[in-house]
Amino acid sequence: MAFHMPLKELQPVDTSLPEHIIKGAVVIDKELTTWNRRAVIPSTALHTVFITINRLEQKQADVVKMAAREMNLPEDNTYGLMADAPKRFITNENIDQLGSGFILTLCASPDNYVKRITEILEDGKNIAQMENAVKTLDEFSLRLISDTFSQDPALIEAFYRCSSLELLFDLVRDDRVSMSYTLLSTCLRALSSILELAVGDVTWKSVPRDVVVSIAALVTGKAKREEVNTLLAALAMIEQLVIGDDTTRDWVLEEVPIETLIRHVEKSDERIALAALSLMNSMIRHCSDKDKRLELIESLEVVPFRNAVHSSLLRDGSARDPKALEQLVEVQRSLISAYDTSPASDSEIQKVLDIDSANENSEEDVEIWRTKLADHRCGRLATVAMVLFGEKSPQDLRMLISENTMRIEGGKWQLIPMWMRCCDITAELFGLLPGRDELDRLISIIFSTDSPFPAVFSCIVHLFHRTWREMQAKGGEMDKVASFVLEQLRHVLKRKEIHDVEEMSADLETFSYKAMQEVRREEQLEKENDQLHSEAVISLKAKLRPKIEELVRINHLNYLKKGDVFRKPMKSKSLAKAAYWFWKLDASEKMLTITACDGERFVDDGHRDDIRQVWLKDVADVTNNDEIDRKASSSRFASSPSTNMLRGVRVQLKPTNDLKEGEVLMALTPDETQAGIWQESLAYLVGNTEMRSKTNAIVERMLKMELRVRLLNVKLADPENEPDVPPIPDDLISFISSF
Repeated sequence: MAFHMPLKELQPVDTSLPEHIIKGAVVIDKELTTWNRRAVIPSTALHTVFITINRLEQKQADVVKMAAREMNLPEDNTYGLMADAPKRFITNENIDQLGSGFILTLCASPDNYVKRITEILEDGKNIAQMENAVKTLDEFSLRLISDTFSQDPALIEAFYRCSSLELLFDLVRDDRVSMSYTLLSTCLRALSSILELAVGDVTWKSVPRDVVVSIAALVTGKAKREEVNTLLAALAMIEQLVIGDDTTRDWVLEEVPIETLIRHVEKSDERIALAALSLMNSMIRHCSDKDKRLELIESLEVVPFRNAVHSSLLRDGSARDPKALEQLVEVQRSLISAYDTSPASDSEIQKVLDIDSANENSEEDVEIWRTKLADHRCGRLATVAMVLFGEKSPQDLRMLISENTMRIEGGKWQLIPMWMRCCDITAELFGLLPGRDELDRLISIIFSTDSPFPAVFSCIVHLFHRTWREMQAKGGEMDKVASFVLEQLRHVLKRKEIHDVEEMSADLETFSYKAMQEVRREEQLEKENDQLHSEAVISLKAKLRPKIEELVRINHLNYLKKGDVFRKPMKSKSLAKAAYWFWKLDASEKMLTITACDGERFVDDGHRDDIRQVWLKDVADVTNNDEIDRKASSSRFASSPSTNMLRGVRVQLKPTNDLKEGEVLMALTPDETQAGIWQESLAYLVGNTEMRSKTNAIVERMLKMELRVRLLNVKLADPENEPDVPPIPDDLISFISSF
């Protein structure tokens, strides 16, 4: 007798550990006795152990004691635990960040590290040991700054507790250290990182003046030797001293003349050039004294600085570093801010008016121009550019005026107003007037000439004259031409990188008004295509498609109802005279009428007896079947052999008693569009409702036309001309309550 036990469902058992319980490994640091010289590793010590940590109950000290006990190490020594990814000491604050599978290193405690570093630095005899000590300090401080996960200033706090920054300051002052590039650069990086952490009250303003002088000597050329890493670290520290505090900034401005940084810009190492430019910008940006700031800017308005930039960062054939370009643009903004835009004097205005004195201008116009020149936003900068154009390019000026005088009355520009418009355009490109500047694209041009504003102004004057002529503008269209010229300039600058004024002038010479119109058309088409691919337009397109398809089908059926003449297929390869017949769809759309005709034109005289009527219900299928036009391709009088294709419409009738496979009617035409409409429309009438290529192409074209017409009055936001955000109302409560 079989005995059956009742089935019992087994419940799953969760074998995973609670979240606060983690398991991992601990290994002994190979350099434990190096950093803690009193530590002893017994022969019975285990170099690797596995431990379990309860993060809710155990603190960092408990875990250290447990690991030392498991490894058979003396528990009277002070140990620490270090994680490798990222490298940091384990403290009570970050022990929660550990997870199962951790691998920790049992090492000397942070205090032992600092005490050993202090001993080595105070002894000052072994350069190699000093380099290793400072490198260790640098590694931990750098990780604290660069790694957001590691929030463990344990070693740095121990350094403040057990040692002093004076040790590092003494290293910077020590002449022996300056002879060791590795030690000096590492010391500067460690010192910079520690000051950047700002633990306690120790910040950049804690740096003594003599240390600032020693660091400044590394970049001003007073140091005996220069090394790349040391120079980079010194430049970065000096910039932080400029940013950090007014007192240290004044020391730097006194010890580091800005012109001494120019030689670093032309260094082959672009990192140094970038650091030097960044320091220049910081010195100018944070200088609170206007006179001193102007003095700094004027120190850079020299040929050596321009040549240094051109030979290193803007040299031909080199790729533009975006960071370097950003710094150069900021330098150029500072230089442009020092342009003299004060109101022009009467004598300077008179010089400009005298240039146009040869033309017969009314006194009223002259007085209006005098007032506008006096009130011009660019002031002396504008009048100087106009005078320089007249003095340096007198032949060009005579040519412009001569061409202008030959125009019909009402189609001429006036010189002074035209010059003022060109000054406005130049000032906007340079960022002197509100608008979108193009300094990032003009940067090579600006650094290639002594007087960038007058040089670019001259190019714009020639472009304005040429565009006025090509647009056939009239006297009242000055603003219209100016707007078009500004658009031309932006496009030419955007199209490719231009290196100097001559290249810019040549590019503008070849870029005509018609070319710009073509660019406008392409941009408009691109915008329309982007709009057509938006979600809203795609949804609208899906709603409009059925109506458009129906409209196209009705149009095609009406085309068939008018009828067309087709060529009959030739039964042999003989050159017999071609035969034609006339196909027409009945108004009821149920019958096809076929009539023989004598030529390519059909004349319905009403007395024909060779008419055949084919009911569409008897048609099995309608396909295409192309055939070679033998009569055209085999002509003996043709100058060259050619092959002309005849597009065929093949109508397959259903089988009958006489023809089991069904009769085939073929209509040929050289017109591909005609054949496509007939074939697809007849196929639709016999029950094949699938959209064909010819019909689908027409539907798509009509859909685009319909959508573009509907989008004509839709105004989209221009990301380049974003509206200004209005200020917050003073009485915000009453403003909200009104809604």
